[in-house]
Amino acid sequence: LKAVVEIINAEEKRLIILMDEFDSITGNERFEEHFFSYLRSLANSYRVAYVTSSYQELQLMCHNKDISDSPFFNIFSNLPLRPLPRDEALELISLPSKTEGIPLEPFADKIIGLAGLFPFYLQIACSNVFESLLDNPDSEPDWDLVTRDFNEEAFPHYQFVWDHMDESYRENLSRMAHGKTISQKFGFVNEELVRRGYLLESGSSLAICSSSFETFVRRQNEKSQKKGAFFSSFWKKKR
Repeated sequence: LKAVVEIINAEEKRLIILMDEFDSITGNERFEEHFFSYLRSLANSYRVAYVTSSYQELQLMCHNKDISDSPFFNIFSNLPLRPLPRDEALELISLPSKTEGIPLEPFADKIIGLAGLFPFYLQIACSNVFESLLDNPDSEPDWDLVTRDFNEEAFPHYQFVWDHMDESYRENLSRMAHGKTISQKFGFVNEELVRRGYLLESGSSLAICSSSFETFVRRQNEKSQKKGAFFSSFWKKKR
């Protein structure tokens, strides 16, 4: 690795190393403190930069304190990924599709309603609407099919997000999905959900970020209720 870096450096080029799901490394006992020290030394001596991604701050997921205290982490600036502002979301929906001759701008409100403002989900929804129009260019998109295909692709990602959410986040989202009030003492949780983009503010009211995510949350509740009913029935039989 050092030999390759030296060649790149001699050519006055910069090496940028991208490491997705970097928590898989920080939490892996096979990667000891000297591994991270070595990465830091490369960045100190050569034109080397690192871009990592993780669902939490890396230092919260290190398998021991020596690693979390490593100077390697001091070279990073955190950039939390957030939803797009609405004008940028509209641009993402409108410009690429217009370039390809199948403009999605007339369906922008429905796309945002389905997918919310996170760019990843917006692109999935745009792809599904685009394919629907590609098959039937002179008609309205088949929204039932678009929604079904979108949910099929997005729900596994929602599940990952849901599984890594604090219980208080899940509780507030579940109550909102069923139109229940939120206790005032848990109001701060809603503030964090707004900051992360899972709740949207509209005047003085709040709403879940998209119709698909709201559907997902309701299904999670149904699963929990069925599971609770099963175990309740099981223990009654045992008694």
